[in-house]
Amino acid sequence: MSEITGAIDLSKIPEEEFDPDLDLRAAVVRDGAVLGSTVVKAGNRREPLRFAVQFDAPLLPGATLPCPVRLVIGPNVGDLELLGIDTLNHVVDLAGQRSDTDDGGDATPGEPAGASASYEVKVDVGVLAVDIAIYHCWLFCCRTYTLRGRVVCRRWHYNPATGHWSFCDEPVPGATVEAYDVDRFFFWYHRDLIKSAVTDINGNFVITFRWCCLRWRPWLLQSWAVDHELINQIQNLLTRYRIPLPPVPPPPSPDPLYLQQLAAHATRSGAMPSARTQVGQGVPDNAMSAEALLAVLPPSPELAALHIWPWWDRNDCAPDVVFRVTQPCGGTVRVIRNESNAQTRWDIPANLHVTLLANDLACCLPVCYDPDCPECLQVTFVGCVDTSQIGAADLPPVPPLPDLRGYAYTAMPSPDDRPFYGSLRIRGGVGSDVDYVKVQISRDGGVWTDLPPPAFEGFQRNYWDGSGQAVEPAPAFTPIVKNGQTVMITRQHYEALHPAIPRFGGQVIWYDPDTLFYFDTTANPAITPDALYQLRFIGYSADAADNLILGSARVLPGCGQQEAQKVFIRVDNQAMVHPAPTALHPCGPGTVHDCTNEPDCYIRRICVNEGTAGEYCISACDMVRLSASDTLTVHFSATVPATVQDGHLGGYTLFAEYGVAQTFQIGTGVHGAFSADPTFEVGPTYLEALSQGAPRPHWYGGHYKVTLRGSDFDRCCAYILRLKAWKRTANCGAPSLTHFNEFEVAFTILRPELCPDVCPEPDENKG
Repeated sequence: MSEITGAIDLSKIPEEEFDPDLDLRAAVVRDGAVLGSTVVKAGNRREPLRFAVQFDAPLLPGATLPCPVRLVIGPNVGDLELLGIDTLNHVVDLAGQRSDTDDGGDATPGEPAGASASYEVKVDVGVLAVDIAIYHCWLFCCRTYTLRGRVVCRRWHYNPATGHWSFCDEPVPGATVEAYDVDRFFFWYHRDLIKSAVTDINGNFVITFRWCCLRWRPWLLQSWAVDHELINQIQNLLTRYRIPLPPVPPPPSPDPLYLQQLAAHATRSGAMPSARTQVGQGVPDNAMSAEALLAVLPPSPELAALHIWPWWDRNDCAPDVVFRVTQPCGGTVRVIRNESNAQTRWDIPANLHVTLLANDLACCLPVCYDPDCPECLQVTFVGCVDTSQIGAADLPPVPPLPDLRGYAYTAMPSPDDRPFYGSLRIRGGVGSDVDYVKVQISRDGGVWTDLPPPAFEGFQRNYWDGSGQAVEPAPAFTPIVKNGQTVMITRQHYEALHPAIPRFGGQVIWYDPDTLFYFDTTANPAITPDALYQLRFIGYSADAADNLILGSARVLPGCGQQEAQKVFIRVDNQAMVHPAPTALHPCGPGTVHDCTNEPDCYIRRICVNEGTAGEYCISACDMVRLSASDTLTVHFSATVPATVQDGHLGGYTLFAEYGVAQTFQIGTGVHGAFSADPTFEVGPTYLEALSQGAPRPHWYGGHYKVTLRGSDFDRCCAYILRLKAWKRTANCGAPSLTHFNEFEVAFTILRPELCPDVCPEPDENKG
């Protein structure tokens, strides 16, 4: 082990500016790495501060003499900060300073010199005086920063009385919050973990750290990556000035040679008046100079605001922070927030407070719910739909009024009238005096019957035990047969039967406090075919042995209501029924068209110059010659079954796709307009179909057409017409991505005036 000793002279520092409590650090540095360091307290400015730093002398492979090192004196900060701020530097040559205690014995035969020898050096550098300007940086260049914040799940609530939405934030406990500093260098970026903290039961966290005002030295940082969004932004800027990016792939870290190529391209383009000042070839320092690059690159306040070098070139005097949040939940560690570089908080203040919104993967504490009232049951959500937004009436309406019972989002003036599908999560609250609940259904106004499994479906839910870890196994809430009745235990009764579950603030904190059960409408179609369903709930009390008191059975009223709590749900699941596939109307494996008529869509015919003497129709894969004034008429269908249980077409689109990821939409007026063929309600959306006469809440679709011009096809290319239709069913998903179908036809368009040399027409004058 080698050692460098010496003393730090602080006598030049005025008494009024001297801080006796400032900790100083002496470090031995080689190749950007700290080999060893020690910390001393400033103490008395009149007496030199002795220090001794032990380290392993750096020996190159095969060498017998060590490399020189730098002795760095500065404040007691981290390695990166110490190498980035103003410090007192002193070069120490270790060669020839070998300790007398080491006789420098020969290396083992066959082994490189220095591989087995330990080079011990003891060097005293004497007294090193600290200048007042450097000392000022030690006092003020490094500051303490505090990040305070809260991780929450934001819950939105709709008030039907006021017609307004409001939100409540639920805390996310036991989450690890990581704060990262972001640096940007041209289109490269670097993230450095500053510090992390774990949220408490209220979702709060505090991160405190020291940060120094560093010189902008990106080459000191490791693990750079390419930000592809920045590449696009920079490329768009340079394109406007006819400056190309160098035709080489970006290296993994900032490369002066790449920047030098860029500077050379910008110089040759002459786009900027200052570009006449040539950047010397083969001199990386010029390319690494912001002034040199900005002399030939166009200005950009937008990129400067995003802290992108060289448009932004300052000392990094404040952290630029993004957050990443993880949480153990459901037996796994989930990423519940991961901020992008675009979300960076630039130059944060010394005290920063943030609210971090978690995604849907987080386990949140349900503080937004009041405790349930006794003697009632209230359903609040079916799937993701608030029950106040579901059509309900005690009796079916008298025609011609539409029957909107069980449809979601029926409010005017823009109704969606969406039926439900799949396994529906039924949420709400039930009173603490109810121990078990039975669910009954009435189909299309028929008699009440018990809802059996598997349509009556259970679930698991977990609770917060204060440890930050998920409780395994999670308690199960599943239907059971008890005293001859198919029932499910309530949350409050489960708590009463398990008194050891931890309580906080007088309650068990469940991650999922309001799920009542799942209504699985697809588990057995014979039990729950497409229909209008009404749900009601029978409550039971249990005795000391946890047996049902059958005499306690009662139909549970809605909370604050005198009548029974009833919920209407219109169910429309997708049936995989389709006419037998044909060559012109295929479906199933190997095609993009599903074998279902819920919905069905089909391009029936495509004709050129329809209605003229020169009319002809084309087939898939044909090569079609069109002039700019020629027409191309597409006849197609988009339908759902014409039954009382269906008629739930949501909409359709038609796109032309060509070239490399290029597309244009058809039928919107720019490229043709949809028209009757002969179905009058053209749409192409449900709301538009209602305005065209479709009988609410049904739109069955039909047969339509659209006429395009040859000029709509602005290049000679292969084109694909992609027709898509969807139903407007609801269960927490976008309708166009749920029950949909697609149909495609491909052909090639040749515009003779655009590509005369591609497959020219035969010359009839040539024999």
